[in-house]
Amino acid sequence: MTNELKTLLADYPQQEVNAYLLYIEAIKADPKNSWAKIISDKKYAHWFKQVKDEGLVLDGKHITIQKTGVTYDYVAYKNKMLLAYPETMIEAALVYKGDTFTCSRSSGSVAYEHILANPFAQKEEEIEGAFCVIKNSRGEFLTTLSKSELEKHRKVAKTDFIWRAWFKEMALKTVLKKACKFHFDDVFTSMDDEDNKQNDVELPVDVSLEWKQEIEAIESTEALQAYHKANAGRGASFDKLITKRFAELS
Repeated sequence: MTNELKTLLADYPQQEVNAYLLYIEAIKADPKNSWAKIISDKKYAHWFKQVKDEGLVLDGKHITIQKTGVTYDYVAYKNKMLLAYPETMIEAALVYKGDTFTCSRSSGSVAYEHILANPFAQKEEEIEGAFCVIKNSRGEFLTTLSKSELEKHRKVAKTDFIWRAWFKEMALKTVLKKACKFHFDDVFTSMDDEDNKQNDVELPVDVSLEWKQEIEAIESTEALQAYHKANAGRGASFDKLITKRFAELS
C-alpha cells in the first residue's frame, strides 16, 4: 500500500484506516482479484470516505469492495437505519415450506406471526419467501418477497458467486433493502446508488439464471466461442449474454 492512500485518509480515525489498509492488501493478494491491483489509491480513498459519510465504516466484513464498487450487507443496512432512527425495531426473516406466516394491517399498525415448522431443518430449496417488518417514529411497515421475486433480484446481480455462497444472507439483505428503499428513500439514496452498481439493469428479463451462471464461469474468449456454438439457437437474450461476456474477456 502506498503512502498516498495513508495521506489521503490522514484526517480519519487511524485505527479504522489501518484496518482498511490491511483489508485492501488482502484483496490485492487474492489471485482472483486482478481488478484490485489497477484501482487507484484515490479511488480506494473515495470509497472509504463515501462510506464514512454514511456514518458507517468500510470494515471488509459487512461493507466490502467488489470490482463494481462498494457493497453493503444486511447488517450494514440495519445499522444505517438505526443511525437515522435509533428507536427502530427491525425484523427480517425467511419463510420456509411448512412455516406459518400471517400478517395484518389496522389503522397503520402492522401485526404478524411467524411460526417455524422446524428451525433445525431449514433447507435453501424450501425457502418460500422473505419478509421485513420495520417499526419506528415514521410508522410501521411490512415488506414481502416471494421466492420467485428473490430469484429475479439474483438474476440481475453481477456477483452471482455471492448469491451461490450466501443465498440466505443475500435474501435477507434484498428484502430489507427493498423495505428501506420504498419507505425511507431519503435516508438510503446514496447507499442504494452505490450498491446498485452490483446489478446489471440491462440484463434481459427472460434470461435463464443457469445460462448466466454458466457464461460467467467461462474465463477465455475461445471457451466462450465454443460454448456459444454448442448452444446456438437459444435466442436473443442468450446471445446478448454471450456478447456481454465476450466484451468483459476481451
